[in-house]
Amino acid sequence: MLILCPYCRKKVSPEETDHCPHCGCEVAMLGRLIHASRDSIKLALEALRDGHDREAHDFAYEAWGLKHSREAAAVGLLAAVSIRDPIEIPRWIRRRRACEV
Repeated sequence: MLILCPYCRKKVSPEETDHCPHCGCEVAMLGRLIHASRDSIKLALEALRDGHDREAHDFAYEAWGLKHSREAAAVGLLAAVSIRDPIEIPRWIRRRRACEV
């Protein structure tokens, strides 16, 4: 997985190195955050599949808090629709649209 260094914007693989080879910025933590976000998305999808809609919504919030991604917003929207929450549905729609920009 390649990420952009937050300091110099060079592509770096956090699996291969803990620091950006160009500027020395620590990138290992960013890699762990991305993995944790993906894990939360997977847990949310499993919870939706098993009919645990509120739990899925909580996992989607967790994923969104770790990394604002289109996937987290999409799963959050699915969970909000599943629990029929009239406040959360538009929030997730706005989050989803913000990721498309």
